[in-house]
Amino acid sequence: MRNLHDTEAPISVHGWPLVEVCFNGPASAAQVNQWLEVMNALFERQQSFGLLTMTSTHSDFSDAGRRAMGLWFKQNRELLAQYCVGVARVAAEDSAVERLAGPKMQAAMPCPIFASVDKAVARGWLQEKLTP
Repeated sequence: MRNLHDTEAPISVHGWPLVEVCFNGPASAAQVNQWLEVMNALFERQQSFGLLTMTSTHSDFSDAGRRAMGLWFKQNRELLAQYCVGVARVAAEDSAVERLAGPKMQAAMPCPIFASVDKAVARGWLQEKLTP
């Protein structure tokens, strides 16, 4: 699997089967598409995985990148349901937890979703999902 390891890049991805995705800064459509290619490679393994996502306050997607991401999630909903055991999101502050993992977000995701301001708590929740 091709990883995006550069922590200075707008989007970095590393690890398996607990996959950390860090949104570090503004991302162009091309950078979003590169990230989505890496996400596609996760499915090619045909194994369960979990996503731990962290977003900096400076991260953002271009409009084209946002559209590409929305289309990707729509097209890959079944694969996410099949292989992704859960998405744990690290919130920048307590007030963001509900937005990141509340009922609306859970309804939109085909797999369980959780948010915490504590990375260790989010990681622990995901690790439990990955344990057979």
